[in-house]
Amino acid sequence: MKSIKSILFFVLILTCSIITAQSPSQNLFIEIDVSANGDEIERYGRIEYSEDNTPKRVYFEGDNRKQMFLDTLDSSLKILPQNKRNTLFYIHGMWAYKWSFLKGNHKKMQNDMWANAVNPNGMIVTIIWHCKMQYFENKDMAIKSGKILSPLIRQIHDVTAAASTQSQTNYMIHSMGHRVFQSIWENQLFEDMQYRAEHILMAGSDLETNAFEKGEILENIEYLSNDILLYVHNNDRTLGMSKMVNGKDRLGLQGINDLEKVSKSILQVDVSVINDNEDTPSKFSNHRYFYMSPTIRKDVALFFMGVPIDKVPRRKELNHPRKLMLEMPEDN
Repeated sequence: MKSIKSILFFVLILTCSIITAQSPSQNLFIEIDVSANGDEIERYGRIEYSEDNTPKRVYFEGDNRKQMFLDTLDSSLKILPQNKRNTLFYIHGMWAYKWSFLKGNHKKMQNDMWANAVNPNGMIVTIIWHCKMQYFENKDMAIKSGKILSPLIRQIHDVTAAASTQSQTNYMIHSMGHRVFQSIWENQLFEDMQYRAEHILMAGSDLETNAFEKGEILENIEYLSNDILLYVHNNDRTLGMSKMVNGKDRLGLQGINDLEKVSKSILQVDVSVINDNEDTPSKFSNHRYFYMSPTIRKDVALFFMGVPIDKVPRRKELNHPRKLMLEMPEDN
């Protein structure tokens, strides 16, 4: 009996290794739906990819779905190569929770960003947060979602850290997803905190431009990470609408007013001249560039690989050492 169990265990490990080789990044998800009366529905599962990287959601069933999620995260990380035992949280923007969008979004990112030999993030954890139609109601829902998810996010940090002594936890955040992120770490950012994120990428941020200044929630962001990349596009039409609705400048549109007033962990990169978005909606909105532009995708890849700032190509310093512009390749 023991020999049969040993053979079955070997077959399982071999099968997982083959799956890992075919699809370098695995993808789990947490789905949270916060209703107006304060109740919430949490779901957990995995996103599986076909040979052409078409994604399919598979939900965990049963009473212990959260534990199933954590156990799957743990076992999946431990079968990855040592250099890929890193978790990337992906937090989408407003209205992007619908599967009709996420399906195409994830196929694109799996094709061009995650299923790549140089991508260090072997595990992607997608935070799917539901919203409604009204902007300010969605802002409140994003904040509520982050507060509810906060303890679980810290658990995921712990599981990732246990997978390897070199394991990293990283973030890729888009648009109003920054409200979710902000709420996850509110009142958690203090000196010598046990949780760390190696790299945090912020694209199209729908926060106010003073979000990192003294007295604001993200004032002490360096206690979480020493490497934060903030992308800014001065013709982001989606954030232009947000600016009108809020009556305030947006972080991903105008950028940080005074870099001397914020953490030195933040690097601001202006991507306003990049014009190679690959679909018509992205060409018009200038809001989804972080995965729709080949030029910016390469910049993202180098960031998560930890390439030193002075070694990253096509970046030009503007009026501050931490304020750069990403330029188009010469052959484009």
